[in-house]
Amino acid sequence: MIELDKHDWPSVAARFKRLYTPAVCDVLDDYELRHQYVHHGIRPLDRTLMLAGPAFTIVGMSNSTRDKSKRMGPRVIDSFVPHVVACYDTMGNEDTGVWGELWSAGAAKRGCVGAVVDGGIRDTAYIRRAAFPMYHRHTAPGDAVGRFNIVDFNCPVSIGGVRVNPGDYVFGDEDGIMIIPRAITIEVLEKAEAVCARENRIRDAIDANTSLADLYTKFGQF
Repeated sequence: MIELDKHDWPSVAARFKRLYTPAVCDVLDDYELRHQYVHHGIRPLDRTLMLAGPAFTIVGMSNSTRDKSKRMGPRVIDSFVPHVVACYDTMGNEDTGVWGELWSAGAAKRGCVGAVVDGGIRDTAYIRRAAFPMYHRHTAPGDAVGRFNIVDFNCPVSIGGVRVNPGDYVFGDEDGIMIIPRAITIEVLEKAEAVCARENRIRDAIDANTSLADLYTKFGQF
């Protein structure tokens, strides 16, 4: 089972959701972490829902077994803990809906706050109606049984070209998804809050018809 750091994770998520991914990206750039946003092919099912929480990682691959004793899905769902975001690496599978209605219901029941699936989902109408924050690469009607199987979880994975370790922080909005290394999550959050506060001051100055050249000199932004 994933061990989370000792933070008030609902409060941390609420603070992130007052921000936007470009501000977090700018902060990570300052750390020379310039490749922390996942590929744009992984898109939100509902663009109005934001996503924020520590990563619970899963990896699977194409597999035709139907032997229930070899299928890890139920054990993975039972291993979710509150406040996490599921990050599901399908190793390039293109023909399976690896996450569907029952996964969403089971995950939410255990406190999982959303998912990023680098692969296919199904039962999308249900997931959308349930307002479960979901990012995915494609949809597919085919069930995982007989097509796909999980091989590990709580391990390093690759999501949209970004390495994700268990406990790294996942923040997503309609612009994309940022992966923040676990050790600097709160530090990045505080710096991103300062970035957003500065940008709000710039917006106020623009509204007041201040010269953009003067703003650049003052804030070093644009």
